Parts: sequence; C-alpha cells; structure tokens
Amino acid sequence: MTHPTPEPLTTQEQTTLTQLESTIRGGWHGFVTVGEALLTIRDQRLYRAAHRTFGDYCEQVWGWSRQRAQQLIDAAETTHALSTIGLQPENERQARELKEAAKVVQHLEPEQIVAVAQYLKTATGSDKPTTSQVKAAAEVAASIDAHATVQHPDTGAEVPLHTLTGEQRAAAIAENVSTGTHERLQRQKQHIEDSRQQASSTGRGGWTDWCLTYAQQHLTDTQELRIVIKRDPSGNPKAHALVIDTHTHATIASGEPADWLKKAVLNLAGEIQA
Repeated sequence: MTHPTPEPLTTQEQTTLTQLESTIRGGWHGFVTVGEALLTIRDQRLYRAAHRTFGDYCEQVWGWSRQRAQQLIDAAETTHALSTIGLQPENERQARELKEAAKVVQHLEPEQIVAVAQYLKTATGSDKPTTSQVKAAAEVAASIDAHATVQHPDTGAEVPLHTLTGEQRAAAIAENVSTGTHERLQRQKQHIEDSRQQASSTGRGGWTDWCLTYAQQHLTDTQELRIVIKRDPSGNPKAHALVIDTHTHATIASGEPADWLKKAVLNLAGEIQA
C-alpha cells in the first residue's frame, strides 16, 4: 500500500494543531471536545507533517488505535446530533448506545426534529429518556415524509401532509410522532410480556429459553435478536443484547451492555418494558 509523503504544515495549521493537541491532553474527561479535536486533525490532515496516516498519528502520539480514535469522534458527532432534540449524553458510553438513533436524527427535517424533542420532553416524563424511547421517536419521525397521509389537526380528516400549511404540518407531525412512538413502545412491551407468559406456561423459564421463545413468537423474517460480545474502551468484555431489523438496519430494542450474558438479556427485556 502506498502512503502519502509527509508534507509540512503552514504556520496557521501548526498553530491549530498545537491548540487541538492541548485540548486532547486536557480533555480526558470531556469526550466531546477530544472527539471534536481528533475530527479536525483527521479531516484537515494536520498530522501529515510527521505522520503518513491518521492511524499512525493516533498510535504514535496518543497510544490509541485508529478504531479508538474513531469511537471518540463518533461520540462527539452523536452528541452534536442529539443536542438538536434537547439531549446531552452524560458520558461516552451513553453516546455509543445512542449512536444509531443519532444517525436517524441527523437526517430529520426541522419539523421532525421539533416533534421528537417535544415528545421526549413531555411524553416520557423524564429528562433522561431511555435509548428505546429516543430510537423509537426518531425512527417514527423519519418515516413521515411529504407524501404521507396524516390526520388534519383541525378536522381530523385523512389528508396528504404536503397539503397542510406550516403550522398545520408541524401539529400533524407532532401528533404522529407522539402517537406512533407510544404505539411502537407498547408493542415492544407487549411482546416481552407475551414471551414471559409463554415461557411460564411451558415451563421454559431460563433466559436462554426466553430468547428462543421471543424469537419464535415475535421476530419477523427481517428481524434478529442478537447478543454481541465485544470490548469496551477500557478493554473489558461486555455482552449486549438487542433486536435488529436486518432490512432497514434499525435497532428495534437495545439493552445496556453487561458483564455477563444473562444480565445483558435481562437489560434488553427491561428496556423494552420501560
């Protein structure tokens, strides 16, 4: 593989690099500022005077793999996206859990963003909504396009969204996000409850049997229940249970990562019930 030849930085670029590296050194507890600094260094190729690639720069200057640097960049980008709907992840772990939801939020129209923010603020009853609530609201909002049929906010009649005025559109989108998200979360909750009852009635009460029962009763042909095991940023192995739509790549439900498999599955069940 041919790598680019090192190139000198301009005086301004060198000043910028020095400032950004100072931010990284002083920002171990501020993952957003660290991620932003790394993003700028990568995109502006401020590493090029002494390092052939961004990966070389990360390893030789900071002792990180390129993958670790990308995790910090992703966390910063996720935080920026979620700020548009009034959310602020408290730490990098929360940002990672909300990464897929943030990707959806990034492509929402202003009216959809307002509707999601309004739902999360008023309907969840908490300033810290669950991952499932955020994902569900964002995905419901994303499914509403200009050609969608909605209820007219004044008459209740079914009309194409594009025929409404600005205020009417905003009201209709907000109502659809609120109703659609509530219905989606209720379906998820009912799926879990049905699976638990089925497990109880058949005598299959273990967490592994619960997974099989849930899959048999509720997964569609394009859905998968996955248990993923990978290392966290500290190098510790974590188990993560989630339900994925393989066609849209949307995360339908996701539990918090855990130190053992059973706990990961219980976290998934608890998240869907929330």
